[in-house]
Amino acid sequence: MSVRKENRWRKTIQNANDAISDRQREIEAAFMVREIRPAVTPPPQSATRRQVRRWMRQNVSEYDGNMTFLAEGANAALNLPDGALDDETHWIWDEALNAVEWFDDSLLF
Repeated sequence: MSVRKENRWRKTIQNANDAISDRQREIEAAFMVREIRPAVTPPPQSATRRQVRRWMRQNVSEYDGNMTFLAEGANAALNLPDGALDDETHWIWDEALNAVEWFDDSLLF
């Protein structure tokens, strides 16, 4: 038997096996019980800038005016957007700086 003939024979057998498997899958699928899927729940909304600002000003004294610890605390307490702490241009760092400055100014008066 030549290689070409052997390859044709192998392909014919493989196609026949695939056809049998396909028919078995179709029969099984026809008798499967299909239940109603629950609705997809939307992801929780992240905290707004106003909520973060309020939380930071309320808790800045617990973090001794450290901007990084304050931002990490806000991330743990609130649901911040993904990657907010990794991006140095994100607004959370502006709010942390403003909260620290606000805290320092409130100590002066």
